[in-house]
Amino acid sequence: MHEGAAHARGGRWELAAEAYAAAAAANPQEVNAWLNLGIALTRLGRFEEAVRALFSALRQDQRCADAFAQLGNLFQLMKMPEEACESFRNALAFGRAPVEMLAAIVFASLEASRWDTLAQDLAALETQVREGRGQPLAFFSLNFSWDRAQQLAASRAQAQRLFGAIAPLPARAARHAAGPIRVGYVSSDFHEHATAYLIAELFERHDRARFRLHAYSYGTDDGSPMRRRIEQAFGTGFVEASRMDSRALAQRIRRDGVDVLIDLKGYTLYSRSDVFAYRAAPVQVNFLGFPGTLGSANYDYIIGDPVVTPLDHAAGYCERIAQMPHCYQPNDRHRPRPQPRDRAHWGLPAEAFVFCCFNANYKITPPVFARWCALLRQVDDAVLWLFEANAQARGNLTAQAAAHGIAARRLYWAPNLPLDQHIARIGNADLFLDTLPVNAHTTASDALWAGVPLVTVLGDTFVSRVAASLVSAAGLPELVAADLQDYERIALGLARDRGRLATLRQRLEQQRERAPLFDAAAFAAAFEGLLTRMVERSRAGLPAAPLAATREVDSEAACVVRATAAPASPSPVAAFART
Repeated sequence: MHEGAAHARGGRWELAAEAYAAAAAANPQEVNAWLNLGIALTRLGRFEEAVRALFSALRQDQRCADAFAQLGNLFQLMKMPEEACESFRNALAFGRAPVEMLAAIVFASLEASRWDTLAQDLAALETQVREGRGQPLAFFSLNFSWDRAQQLAASRAQAQRLFGAIAPLPARAARHAAGPIRVGYVSSDFHEHATAYLIAELFERHDRARFRLHAYSYGTDDGSPMRRRIEQAFGTGFVEASRMDSRALAQRIRRDGVDVLIDLKGYTLYSRSDVFAYRAAPVQVNFLGFPGTLGSANYDYIIGDPVVTPLDHAAGYCERIAQMPHCYQPNDRHRPRPQPRDRAHWGLPAEAFVFCCFNANYKITPPVFARWCALLRQVDDAVLWLFEANAQARGNLTAQAAAHGIAARRLYWAPNLPLDQHIARIGNADLFLDTLPVNAHTTASDALWAGVPLVTVLGDTFVSRVAASLVSAAGLPELVAADLQDYERIALGLARDRGRLATLRQRLEQQRERAPLFDAAAFAAAFEGLLTRMVERSRAGLPAAPLAATREVDSEAACVVRATAAPASPSPVAAFART
């Protein structure tokens, strides 16, 4: 068991699985051996074996809350959110922390689009949090319509749990200011992944005369063209770190003399944010992977823009806000170009008006879906084209639509496809409908790149303001709504005035080559300028401070901020109970 734990801490999951399997074989009654074997097999992607190991743990102890909790995590990865929800309920019944499990239940319910107990589960979670019995995982807190203060509290609690006891490495000697700035990127997603699709060209465009690049990869090498592209961009600066424990990785970063270290994961799946607790670099930055604060003094800055992170939102962030001038999100101009095929190829009706949303199911909430159904009731020839993340959500959303008076034949489903085919199909939609409180991120950029206008709502938190930033940087600020009623009004107006919609599509097509959202060269220059400002402050012995966008932000993005008042944030229960 001790051998397995040592391998697990170092990320050596194959060896950990072997050690735990040996321990389970030697003592089949040892619950923890089976439990840890299930966890190791899950990390290796050997899901069916992991299920068998966890069921073996439950045969030894039918009330093992930890085994049920891990089964819930596993079922989510297997795209079985309803089974995940029931596993979490069992874990709750047998003693796992209520806040932890209630948050997991709510998230699994959203993934399944199963809303029958959503309001009461959210009410129970809100009561537990209000009474001081804990905080949900930071990622879950993004999805519950909570405000910035509540998300900050969740992130602070998670930071304390994860690395509150870690002592930083001894302070390093100041590096002479001469020579290139050394930038390190830390992630497990340097392969076929949404983050890589966004950021690859930024890596390639860095000015090698002024910046020396390092990538620290603790994820899998999937052998993909994207993996090879990123490795080529970093050259000898690409470090395979999957077998290093976090302290060893921090020490390696120190030896490399990195000036500014960028976390591209935050509190997402399989992150290694504890690396930053060791203070591996003098400037440490939260960027792109997690759309909110990480709640820790280990991070000096969060990179945003005037829409997603206005400076007057500073109280909601542990980090100092550092603003890009237009949009915080990079985009890759080498992504596939739209190559539309006729609608019949994608199984769509040729003459219908196609509303679409390719967001993950957990982003679809009852009040948003109700607005979509209202649009379908008012536009007779309209259909709704949705991403099919899992079969359970498809069935449940079809039932929800029927409850709103919408026939199943008006819903169309898009399977997961490689990026080039996905980009090709998007252009067959007429209008993209965003979600709230979690917006479209990469999916929004994909739609705009493909020439499809997107309607969104400007919310209260980073995660609910992303699409407003993207749409504004693409030159369509009039598609940012103040609230859901305004959102429905804008979408309905475009469905009824198809000449105006065609004009917007034409504008997107014409501006794809020059809009700030897709100007990779300008983005790289502004990003390097922002990193330089951070490092210059650090080398001068000055603390991190807010870094406003360096130009007068009187552009379309600023107009959105000034003209669109974010709605007051309702409680999580109220937000999801309205249908």
